[in-house]
Amino acid sequence: MADFVGFGTLFVGVITLVVVVLALRSAQGAARLAEERHEYLKEEQERLASLSEERRSLYEELERERQQRKSLQEELNYEHQQRLEAQERAEWAEQEALKGAAQQLRQRMDHYLNELEEKEDTHPGGIRRVK
Repeated sequence: MADFVGFGTLFVGVITLVVVVLALRSAQGAARLAEERHEYLKEEQERLASLSEERRSLYEELERERQQRKSLQEELNYEHQQRLEAQERAEWAEQEALKGAAQQLRQRMDHYLNELEEKEDTHPGGIRRVK
């Protein structure tokens, strides 16, 4: 019976040892998984920070491009206004030049007609002026 008790005690000790070893392995596996999860979360946090920085950088670039576009649009509007004003001045100058040329032409034609009338007075049968 003492052998049976000794054997039972040994058996319980071996079973306890097996359970402890299995529990230790399980705890080590859980620790390893927790460490891997921690590394994964750390990498994801770094990736998120990187994406956040990239987003901020892209937003700043977008703002610069918006400001540049606004500035270029204002410059284009100013240039367009200047062009319209220059075109109006050119049209006005052309009209004034045409008026001046027409007036000079009328004066020259009056002069030539006066000369012709004088010649007709001296030489009958020439061209007559119609008013």
